[in-house]
Amino acid sequence: MTESIISIRDLVVRYGTVQALADVSLELLPGRIIGVIGMNGSGKSSLFGAVMGTVRAAGGDIRLFGGDPARARKRNLVSYVPQSEAVDWDFPISVAEVVMTGRYGRLGLTRRPRAADRDAVARAIERVGLVDLADRQIGELSGGQRKRVFVARGIAQEATLMLLDEPFAGVDKGSEYTIIDLLRGLAAEGRGILISTHDLAGVPELCDEVILLKNRVLFHGAPEDALAAERLALAFGLEPR
Repeated sequence: MTESIISIRDLVVRYGTVQALADVSLELLPGRIIGVIGMNGSGKSSLFGAVMGTVRAAGGDIRLFGGDPARARKRNLVSYVPQSEAVDWDFPISVAEVVMTGRYGRLGLTRRPRAADRDAVARAIERVGLVDLADRQIGELSGGQRKRVFVARGIAQEATLMLLDEPFAGVDKGSEYTIIDLLRGLAAEGRGILISTHDLAGVPELCDEVILLKNRVLFHGAPEDALAAERLALAFGLEPR
């Protein structure tokens, strides 16, 4: 049997008296892309934060690669593409330098990049189509280019699990198609990808499975079933017709 990349059982997340997630369970297998769909406040970012260890679970269990999530993160098996709002785009750092941060866990005590690290960064930047912009300050890039930089960071990191939080927000359609092709290629290599998105039109092409989330899992299954009008109405707080 193929070992799950993510295994979550009965996850609960609370912020004071507010329950952000209740009894959330999911499995992510290698080579699969799961899309997480829900309105703002549905718990998507809480779910990602719990997997990344930045949000404390009030109950339940999370396993990455069958073991302790902290150990998987320490082994650089997990990468994260944040929402645009979480990044300081004015920080004086270049595209290549951002991608190199994906190698930090492999640099050793000196934190000095070796030839292998520089080669990994160069290959990752080439793969996402940003070779001509490698020395550009990241804030000077378009929205789609910025997202590709963080995907490149995950590639350079050699992460087996990739989490992307709203990667298509503020992105033009051309860049969206480029990112979808990138993610499908990465999944074909055996990576597991968990992605939150509001872009319903791209879900059938991108995702193998979809979770509809409204503080708990309303549905988990095939994209075409998830996008049924009555299910989306429930996920987005509307009365089904």
